[in-house]
Amino acid sequence: MNGILIGGKRFVHETEIHVRFCETDANRHVSQVSYAIYFEQARTEFLDTLIGEDFDWWSDRYSLVLARQSISYLAPAYYRQVLKVYTGIASIGRSSLNLYHLVIEKEHATLIANQDSTVVLVDQATQQSHAWPDSFRNQVTATVGE
Repeated sequence: MNGILIGGKRFVHETEIHVRFCETDANRHVSQVSYAIYFEQARTEFLDTLIGEDFDWWSDRYSLVLARQSISYLAPAYYRQVLKVYTGIASIGRSSLNLYHLVIEKEHATLIANQDSTVVLVDQATQQSHAWPDSFRNQVTATVGE
């Protein structure tokens, strides 16, 4: 996962989104709600590359919870456009992972939106945050340090 530099930030994962008609609003551009879904898709695809696709997202033991997200909408996107969502790691805490994302329209390289988010590993029994396993922390550290 070498990644690319955009605006001084390193992005280590890319997800391609094909805008569907149902994701647009009365103004004919992508609805703000759709961006949260795009970011979720990018985030889960990225996490799958870090922890493997066999991770049980519905485990009785642990779950990942979106604790915070901040989205900035910079330009409209439209039906049938292809968007690229780039994902990078800002930092890792004891039980949290801070990510950042950019959405860029593929054909013209227009910056559409960005997001900062925090996911937290939660113990299902206690509903409290739980420290990342060393294997995950090591994978994140290796990815950031590449």
